[in-house]
Amino acid sequence: MIDQSRSHVEGRLETVEFVLPKPTATLDLAMDDGAPISVVRHGNPSGPRVVLSHGNGFASDSYFPFWRLMLEHFDLALFDLRNCGRNPFHAAEPHDYPRFARDNVAVHDAIAKEWGAKTTIGVFHSMSAIAALLAVVDGVWHWDALVLFDPPVVPPEGNPLRGPLMTAGELLRNAAQSRQNWFRDPEELADVFRHLYRFRRLRKGVAELNARSVLRFDPESGAWLLCCPGPVEAGLYVEVAGLSIWRKPAPPARPLLIVGSDPEPEDAAKTAACCKLFCKTFGIDYAVVPDTSHLLQLEEPEQCFALFSNFLADNQIGA
Repeated sequence: MIDQSRSHVEGRLETVEFVLPKPTATLDLAMDDGAPISVVRHGNPSGPRVVLSHGNGFASDSYFPFWRLMLEHFDLALFDLRNCGRNPFHAAEPHDYPRFARDNVAVHDAIAKEWGAKTTIGVFHSMSAIAALLAVVDGVWHWDALVLFDPPVVPPEGNPLRGPLMTAGELLRNAAQSRQNWFRDPEELADVFRHLYRFRRLRKGVAELNARSVLRFDPESGAWLLCCPGPVEAGLYVEVAGLSIWRKPAPPARPLLIVGSDPEPEDAAKTAACCKLFCKTFGIDYAVVPDTSHLLQLEEPEQCFALFSNFLADNQIGA
């Protein structure tokens, strides 16, 4: 599933082009307010189902270095949150976590109705992981198991980890609010990604893959536009602080694993220590991927997949 590797000589960076497989099926949905969400199917239709979504500023196709490792054994259903990725833009409001959580339920139920009910594991990163946690803390389960990667769980007032995470979120919000919305081609955006410090650990080829995944071509202007404009993305980075996640959740009704980025380096993602504390506080299974930042699935996809696989095996899911 990786093709067209090419070396750049004379000091230029080596890049890799990721070639996405064609979906075996597509499910086009409309949420209760009319927002369109498209679900695409890949992998082994006889295997246990994995439903996967993405973090803020990304799309599910951006995670191909991770989910390609599932293709042989799992029935994959990938969806982008409203206004993101392959979904047409619907409206700037509501574009918030409670709305995403309701959408998750609708997507889960529609997949089971269209493609049959079976063992289903939710695999979510960051923004989509927070949406999944909103249900968990209320004791509502739509999945047979959940694996959540580095959700930005913001501690309550008075916790020393709250301030640094909020500051990081405010910086991302400010950057998103002023983000360029159109590009000559995806390579122009990929070049921006290649120079971002927070993208420094990404596998080669991911910058280009993400650029292709979060842009759409606009025939009228001849430009490539962000699927989710920066100002729409921006508020989510600070909205998370007002959610009621950091209260005593109901005991996990089914297996739940949170996989965090590495909290040890001096430049560790501010999410890392918060995930570790959250899991310790509420007795949630926790694993860490060494030498990773918040984008761990795109930095060490094999290690992330191994933790996912071992967790399912330990809980006898999909055996």
